[in-house]
Amino acid sequence: MGETMVSVEELVAQSGPVDVTWVYEQWREKLAVMMAKLQDRFELVPDESTNGLEIAGEIGSGIHGQVQCFAGPEIDWMVYSWMADPKNGFANMHITISPGPQVDVPLFGMAFACFGERPWGFMDFGARREAAVNTDYYFKYYEPLNERWLNVRRDNPQLDWFMSPSGYVRQVLSPIAFCYSGPPEQKTVDLIQGEADYMLDEWMKMFDAADPVPVDQQDELCQYTEDWRSTVAQLDPANSIAVKLFGQDICDQLVMALGGTQRQLPHAGKFWTK
Repeated sequence: MGETMVSVEELVAQSGPVDVTWVYEQWREKLAVMMAKLQDRFELVPDESTNGLEIAGEIGSGIHGQVQCFAGPEIDWMVYSWMADPKNGFANMHITISPGPQVDVPLFGMAFACFGERPWGFMDFGARREAAVNTDYYFKYYEPLNERWLNVRRDNPQLDWFMSPSGYVRQVLSPIAFCYSGPPEQKTVDLIQGEADYMLDEWMKMFDAADPVPVDQQDELCQYTEDWRSTVAQLDPANSIAVKLFGQDICDQLVMALGGTQRQLPHAGKFWTK
């Protein structure tokens, strides 16, 4: 298995113009299917703070996309976003989910991307407890996926592990993160989408089986979750690409949307009153 150790910005700069529409169209379809699955399970209300974060355009017209954020009684903050210029080798789309403070389940993060011709995927469960010392939390949410993580690395020598040059990003990843790119072929797209389906299904099972958090501990967990989410959004090295594509003002709006720092809906759990 290989390794990529350059920034996302460098990958985009090195790629040159390449048409990845064939990947992008599949990414968009899979993203919509995953969103529909979440809407079937959870009550999700659009937050008005992200109204207007759309860049109109069709394939071939340049950069276009949308960011929508949601909250609900069980989900504290969910981001559904996509932006792309697939005729020029760029696509980046996300679903990230922060659970409400009434359950201890980790955050869910997923991304499909093309930074050049190679399809790229990321899935992970962000810890909301200190797993290094809270071993019950680790063995409940991470150890059960360890063997699958090892098998992905053993069985797919064609993949390249994305080793971020950012030390902050590396320490955010959990031990079972999927963070790979692969050859520009259908096998790579199928593998990444299959892992996304598996990870989302596992996360939803974990949510349904999660231990309830005592009411007197929910304030602290809610604050930690918001701090985790907003800090990751602020320190994402890929923000430099958003600045180049949209300018600093729009990038700042996108970062605030991802973090939910300008939200209008209440937090989930005991805080939800809508």
